[in-house]
Amino acid sequence: MASVREATGSAVVDLLADLVAFPTESLSTNLELIDLFADRAARADAAVDVVHGDTGRANLHVRFGPDVPGGILLSGHTDVVPAGTGWATDPYSLTEVDGQLRARGSADMKGFLAAALVVLESVDLATLRAPVHLGLSYDEEIGCVGVHGLLDRLAGHSPCAPEVVVVGEPTGMRLCNAHTGKVAHRIDVRARAGHSSRAAIDPSAVMIAAGLAVSIGDLNSTSAGISANVGSIHGGLALNVLAPDCTLDFELRHGADTDPEAVLAGFWQEVASARSRLEDVGGHIEAEQVLSYPALATDPSLDAVTSLEALVGSGRPLPVSFGCEAGLYADRLGTPAVIVGPGDIADAHKPNEYVEPAQLDRCVEVLHETIQAFCTGADPEESP
Repeated sequence: MASVREATGSAVVDLLADLVAFPTESLSTNLELIDLFADRAARADAAVDVVHGDTGRANLHVRFGPDVPGGILLSGHTDVVPAGTGWATDPYSLTEVDGQLRARGSADMKGFLAAALVVLESVDLATLRAPVHLGLSYDEEIGCVGVHGLLDRLAGHSPCAPEVVVVGEPTGMRLCNAHTGKVAHRIDVRARAGHSSRAAIDPSAVMIAAGLAVSIGDLNSTSAGISANVGSIHGGLALNVLAPDCTLDFELRHGADTDPEAVLAGFWQEVASARSRLEDVGGHIEAEQVLSYPALATDPSLDAVTSLEALVGSGRPLPVSFGCEAGLYADRLGTPAVIVGPGDIADAHKPNEYVEPAQLDRCVEVLHETIQAFCTGADPEESP
């Protein structure tokens, strides 16, 4: 790791090396990382609030500057997907290879977190007329499930009304203003085991679930921006037995102008019909929503967005192809949200994930200028 630090001389890279060394895979503890951020923020005279959640995990809210409305909120998740196999280097040790800083989470999204904290530590708090908030969440990778405790805390704190939320997902430092929403459900089908020769007479849990899976596939529509997928389906006992049970998990991704429940209305009628048939023979169907998050479609003509467009300098805002926490922030706080961060989503979630030092440098520049523009009132062009 010494060679990386010597090559870049970057405090951001130093911190990134520390962050990726924490194997904060979803559903695993992130408390050491949270403690590191909380300690460094407190030493920089920030207000620190650790919001404990599920066992061994926590969110973090840090405020630099006055406790008043306005300013900005920088947001990122602390969890990463499992490292898996196929790495040429240790996934939890930041390693420079051909100018790439490789490690799990380097792009998605600990590079942004490192840049944000280093920038905030350099801010003269006396110059801040509006606050800079930093929000860290957990378990984002499994459906944006951990951030809700943080949002409850922020929504209940009336001065926390930032002018804009910046979510630092990897976009190659391209400003983005929209992402899809998602709902996911689990359906458990229960029937009565029987001889397979009665398949034309008695219901099979697998056959009913398979029919529902086909109906889910029929919901797909590129023109309507709807993606429906059955991620898993499993059940049954043997080839010659009518299956007594089957479980399927499915998701529906949608745009901001689409009500997912309206899309699923006909499907739920099919579920109700199948449930009635099963109840006649002592079976049943149970459906459970396992996660949901709203889509994002921030108006690009808003003053905050046009200001960021000029600061980022990447052209008009574009949508991203993945979901993230931005829609939740916009929904709960009633605040415009955008997405911009170092690294490329195409390099995330796979072996040899990396971020380029130039992307981290650009992120630092943009964050400095954003804080000056939104929180000090200074013109970034005139800053030293």
